[in-house]
Amino acid sequence: CLATLIIMLVGDTYTLINYVSFINYLCYGVTIIGLIVLRWKKPKIFRPIKVNLLIPVTYLAFWAFLLIFSLYSEPVVCGVGLVIILTGVPVFFLGVYWKNKPKCVNRLIESATCWGQKLCFVVYPQRGGAEED
Repeated sequence: CLATLIIMLVGDTYTLINYVSFINYLCYGVTIIGLIVLRWKKPKIFRPIKVNLLIPVTYLAFWAFLLIFSLYSEPVVCGVGLVIILTGVPVFFLGVYWKNKPKCVNRLIESATCWGQKLCFVVYPQRGGAEED
């Protein structure tokens, strides 16, 4: 979010749309790859919608062509898009993967969460108390 705000202040909207478009297409392709891997590794699990594997494989062929063409035609934009995605890796390791955090880190995360909820008007309702009108 911070990286996006900085890009919006420094760059133009067209470039920001290009960054996000590349990231979206990359995520769509990774999702389809995950679908194929799950169909191969866990063929017996329940699936509410099951499609012929020709459809995701065809999609991946076009996806790979478009992604390679994007990387070839605009490598800087694609590189910045990848850097934007990779800014989430440290956040994942600090917030999710690291289980035994010191209390000061937990307090910092809780404080940032509370601040973000107040800033964005995201407040969970209290249980058992009377609501104010």
